[in-house]
Amino acid sequence: MGIGGKAEAGTVNGTSWQERRRHRRKPVMWAARLETASGVVDCTAFDLSLGGAKLRLDGPVALHHPVQLVLARLGVIAAEAVWQGDGTLGLRFTEPAETVRAVLGCALPL
Repeated sequence: MGIGGKAEAGTVNGTSWQERRRHRRKPVMWAARLETASGVVDCTAFDLSLGGAKLRLDGPVALHHPVQLVLARLGVIAAEAVWQGDGTLGLRFTEPAETVRAVLGCALPL
């Protein structure tokens, strides 16, 4: 808690967003593309977990709509764009964790 009993920025009930994550994130730097209803966007995945990804890309993507994250030589993971800002986009995978693990295979042990 912050001064005067107020929660600090980036916290909910005194818990940081990092502590609330269900899946450990792994840093990567993989070329990828995002397939959306309005087209294909080249991007770079730089943070992956069994539950989602953080991407760097140019241009906006509609939030709360289904997308496909295509990772070269690994496969496709269905997702939903959940936040965007400063050239980054957060995805929540809509596939079960076991399916994500199978797509990522031994390229990224999670």
